[in-house]
Amino acid sequence: MVCCTDSFGGIVFYWYGINQNNNKSADSSQSYSMVKYIEATNETVFLNVGIEKVDALSNATKVLGITIPYSQKKAIIILNYEAKLGIKRAVSINKTRENNFEIKIPKFEVVSVKLDDKHPYKLYNRSGELLSGSTEEVDTGKAATSSLTNKEQKKYLKQYSDMIKKSAEDHYKVLIKSIYPDVKLTFVYEN
Repeated sequence: MVCCTDSFGGIVFYWYGINQNNNKSADSSQSYSMVKYIEATNETVFLNVGIEKVDALSNATKVLGITIPYSQKKAIIILNYEAKLGIKRAVSINKTRENNFEIKIPKFEVVSVKLDDKHPYKLYNRSGELLSGSTEEVDTGKAATSSLTNKEQKKYLKQYSDMIKKSAEDHYKVLIKSIYPDVKLTFVYEN
C-alpha cells in the first residue's frame, strides 16, 4: 500500500509542476497602432551612411551648484544607425542650348535616420563611483534619441558633400542620357 501512496504523491507533484509551467507560459501582451498620417514625398537619396557612434555619458550629484566628489555615475552606449542623405525638393531642368541642359539641384539634406535592424543600441558599460548611490541614473534612452536628430547628422552632409554630388550627377546622367544620348549636362547646386 505504501508504494501506491508514493506513486499517487508523485503524480500530484508531476501534475502540479506541469500546471505551474503552463501558467508561466500563459503570459501575453497586447499592442495597438494607428496610422497618424500618410504623405506623398519628393525625396531622393543619394548616399546612405552607416554610422556606429559611441557615447560616454555621466551624471553627478550637485548640492548648491557644487558637484559632490566621487558621486558620478557613468554609462557607455554604442548606437548603430543609417543616415540617408539627399534632397527633399524637386530639381529644375532647363534647356540652355540644343542638346545642353542645366540641372539645378536643391540644397542637400538629411532625408531620414534609421536604427540598424540587427544591432541598433547596446549599453556597453554602466558604473558608479563610491558616493553615487543618490545620483540619478544616466538616461541612455534620451542620449540615444538625441543622437538620431537631423541636426546631429548635418555634419555628414558637409563631410561627404563630394560623394553626394557625384552620386547625384550619376543619377541624373543615367536618367537623362537614356532619353538624349548625346546630351551635355551642367550641374548647379543650391547652397
